[in-house]
Amino acid sequence: MSVSNNRTPVSIFDSQDSNELKERQRLEELKRQAKVQQVKLDKRLNKQKILMGAFLGQVLATDGESEQMIREYFAIHFPDFLTRKSDKELFKSMIESLGGDMGLGEEKDPSAVNIKESDRESENKQQTQSYGNAEHDIRDLLSDDNTYSTDVSDPNYRG
Repeated sequence: MSVSNNRTPVSIFDSQDSNELKERQRLEELKRQAKVQQVKLDKRLNKQKILMGAFLGQVLATDGESEQMIREYFAIHFPDFLTRKSDKELFKSMIESLGGDMGLGEEKDPSAVNIKESDRESENKQQTQSYGNAEHDIRDLLSDDNTYSTDVSDPNYRG
């Protein structure tokens, strides 16, 4: 009596194809997970930027001696940070209300530019002396992982 085998023969090539398919599926899953993690990181960074901007806006609106120093620094250096004309136009009224100048709509007279640059250099030297190591202190503060608390019961937490 003969027993018929209805199975198709399995070759080593069939198992290799199966392994390649599994590897491709695993790779696609890892890519998907990486993309999800990147989206989460981007959202976290955007939230940090928004909260820092809101805090800076509140500081700029507050009267006080230390806030005045921040307002002056912001009015002088923030226009240089902005590169797009549309961004400069967006902040023009704020910077001008703080005593700064965005430099929009001005004619580029070489002698006026040289005078303005020398004035800015002297202002920068004065501010550098008055600010001391404030910029260095801020970088230290921002780089310290223990500075920011994620514990909601912490009274300093601003979530």
